[in-house]
Amino acid sequence: GDLVSDPRSLRGAFEGVDAVFMVNKASATEATEGMLAVRLAQEAGVGRFVYQTAHLLDELAFLPHLGAKVAIRKAIELSGMDYSFIAPNHFFQNDLMTLQPMLERNVYFTPLGPVGCDGIDTGDIAAVAVAVLTSDGHSGRTYNVVGPERLTSEAAAQAWSDALGRNIRAGSIDEWSELTKPFMPPWMHYDLSLMYEDFARRGMLGTADDLAEVTAILGRPPRSYREFVAEHVAADHPA
Repeated sequence: GDLVSDPRSLRGAFEGVDAVFMVNKASATEATEGMLAVRLAQEAGVGRFVYQTAHLLDELAFLPHLGAKVAIRKAIELSGMDYSFIAPNHFFQNDLMTLQPMLERNVYFTPLGPVGCDGIDTGDIAAVAVAVLTSDGHSGRTYNVVGPERLTSEAAAQAWSDALGRNIRAGSIDEWSELTKPFMPPWMHYDLSLMYEDFARRGMLGTADDLAEVTAILGRPPRSYREFVAEHVAADHPA
């Protein structure tokens, strides 16, 4: 079964489990799925629950794929389980949705905008999650998982230009919109369009303290965007 059609059938998934890390796929039923999973974990006696939300969640809760996480977060806070939240910024790996068209057309499509974001590699998000799940001292804490630099559309396009040895220009929200529309449900396309319009106005910015905390948890600085780019250029152009 699945959580929405038959939640009781999944109760056994949490039996005998001490700690849970939950990250939900964006879907039209995300809030329901997440809240049911929290309740099933609570009923099974799970002691510790770590949940991946999103950076600046309360400011961005007008976006359906993030508003769902507000409801899930509240359910966790009410559950009586020991909890922590990790709240990542924009993922470097979001670029992979438009990587092939970028290489074909020399356009960096992800509309990070002129203000930018403090993007992070998903590998570093996973490493923070493991550390928070498996060590003490994180009760009730929210960690803003940010990367090491401010990333605008222009800066990202320049990183790809330098790595590929050719000119990649920064695309517009309209170009991203036209490219991605056929590949996602209409509600999600509208939702992400609203998100990137918000990025264009005010970015998605962390603080020096956020970065210091992530660096301390990882025991090293988070991976740079140029390292991420280099890895994908190397994969695409084997020596």
